[in-house]
Amino acid sequence: MVESCSAVNCCNRRREDVKMKFHRIPTDPNMRKLWIHAIRRENFTPSAKTVICEKRFTPEDYEVSVDGNKVLKKVPVPSVFDFPAHLKKEPSHRRVLKRKHEYIISRMNYGITYIVL
Repeated sequence: MVESCSAVNCCNRRREDVKMKFHRIPTDPNMRKLWIHAIRRENFTPSAKTVICEKRFTPEDYEVSVDGNKVLKKVPVPSVFDFPAHLKKEPSHRRVLKRKHEYIISRMNYGITYIVL
């Protein structure tokens, strides 16, 4: 069976003529949840052989080993995806809370801050 990347819209497969790294989903329950959440696939239950290709990680997620090979660090979560529009997260809009009857007046010349209630 051919191993292929489990990310949405990714067609990368393990082949002998192409040098590409594939990483198995971690067995640690906490890291596994983070990876599954990052992949964003509905009803996705990865098996022991499920893989993600190296294109799903940033260059900062890798380190060079003693023998010169590129190795994935222990903590990274895949973060580079090509999601369709319905899976993209909308930017969150933060609401600024203001107190009703409180005004802060600052006098920069004197370094004095007045609070008027």
